Amino acid sequence: MPKTNNRYHAKEPHEALEFPKGFLWGSATSAYQVEGGNNNDWTAWEKVPGHIKDKTVCGRAADHYNRYKADFQLAKKLNQNAHRLSIEWSRIEPEEGKWNMKEVEHYKNVLMELQKNGMVVFLNLFHFTNPAWIAENGAWTNKKTVAHFERYVRFVVSNLGDQVDFWLTVNEPLINVTLGYFLGEWPPGKKGFWSAIKAFRNLTIAHRRAYKIIHQLLDRKGQKAKVGFANNTASFYTYRKDKFLDYLFVRLSDFIGNDLFYFFTGKTHDFIGLNYYFHYRIKKPDLSAFSRFASAEKEGRDASDLGWEINPQGIFDALLDVNKYGLPIYIIENGVAAAIDHRRQRFIVSYLKEVYHAIKDGVPVAGYFYWSLLDGFEWENGYAPCYGLVEVDFQTMERRVRSSAKLYAEICGRNSLTHENLYYLGHLTEYGERGEDLEGKF
Repeated sequence: MPKTNNRYHAKEPHEALEFPKGFLWGSATSAYQVEGGNNNDWTAWEKVPGHIKDKTVCGRAADHYNRYKADFQLAKKLNQNAHRLSIEWSRIEPEEGKWNMKEVEHYKNVLMELQKNGMVVFLNLFHFTNPAWIAENGAWTNKKTVAHFERYVRFVVSNLGDQVDFWLTVNEPLINVTLGYFLGEWPPGKKGFWSAIKAFRNLTIAHRRAYKIIHQLLDRKGQKAKVGFANNTASFYTYRKDKFLDYLFVRLSDFIGNDLFYFFTGKTHDFIGLNYYFHYRIKKPDLSAFSRFASAEKEGRDASDLGWEINPQGIFDALLDVNKYGLPIYIIENGVAAAIDHRRQRFIVSYLKEVYHAIKDGVPVAGYFYWSLLDGFEWENGYAPCYGLVEVDFQTMERRVRSSAKLYAEICGRNSLTHENLYYLGHLTEYGERGEDLEGKF
């Protein structure tokens, strides 16, 4: 037997996976889910039996409205240099054409606090919730809502424009349209193809006009506005790769889910805002039910507490796909519902490793925002899912920094994934408990 040269078999430990200089590291929140004390179409919706799975109501949420200073200081301590938040339309314009300047001042203070903590600010203008008076008039099926949104955008930019770095016009428009106007599972509870078409059309018009307004108001001041939206981007996999119909179905699903809003909004994007949660396995196209997806739980695949498949390769595929637009890419939301925190640790490392590979392949990813900074109200799922880097006791409002937050803080502070970080992918218990060694640092 020939002698083996071990040089060709033994591998040195991985070098640190370095992210680009100036990379933005942050987390995300949305007003309704963490602020508390809101009054909009969701406030009424959640009180109807059967609408919220765990039978809770948003109520005080995480009381972030009153505790934002401490929350942002905590995010800074966790080495985050950017934050994505939204503002609540119903607070600013509780009645048609009547502005609440007290709330404007509140949000001005919120944004100033982020700046004080050295955070790059991504501000979302519309995150699913409508003022009650908008909902009473058909919400996004009414074309007048577009004009109301234009007025709201103009007012917000005129009052808060100096304190925002990146603008997001709407969050996940196709999710909003599908659940609220096609399936009727979210407010306004409409079911039907035409209501969905009208809502989608009006949201595309609203984005285009908001883009124009933001640039008109800020570019003339020399601020060089950066405007986009947050798109729920999914990855798709077909079991029958040799079937042409299956291929067409995947391509159609990909276009509708990932590209349709871009198709109708043209060149009104200064960057790509990507939210990534879903990987769909298509066993066999079924046009009567639109699709037939494989169950991650049934196949024994790794999944979140909500049953959503955990598939890190999917975010790599999604990033390569949106790279065709030739724009800087920010991962606005990516996170996992996991009551067991070491699963969140593995999630963060595994997904960031794929983001790193996409960057090395030439995809211009410039920032990553974990969803979410805090545990919060997760729409129809209520308070059951735990997404936060920071655990919230919804009785006392006490904050507890999870071990996953400490791991993420290490990554943010070093701007890299280290060899030690990659051990989390091996499910090694000694590293799964490492976060406790960092007590006192955060």
